[in-house]
Amino acid sequence: MTKKKSPNLENATEIKKIVRGHFGDPHGYEEILYRLRNNRYVLVQRGGVHSPFPEENVQPILKKDAMVWMDSL
Repeated sequence: MTKKKSPNLENATEIKKIVRGHFGDPHGYEEILYRLRNNRYVLVQRGGVHSPFPEENVQPILKKDAMVWMDSL
């Protein structure tokens, strides 16, 4: 099975970052929305073992979904 290629976030622009809890908090997490150079969007979600995101999730999303995500905050 082929592993999906992760987007390169080195030159991406951070659009919005939310942090719940603090570093080391098993229930804490962060969500970061990036815009890539090709004008695509990526949502990165990661957190503690008891958070909604115990494993890092890097998910390409459409611009309209990025706007919906920001409006939901």
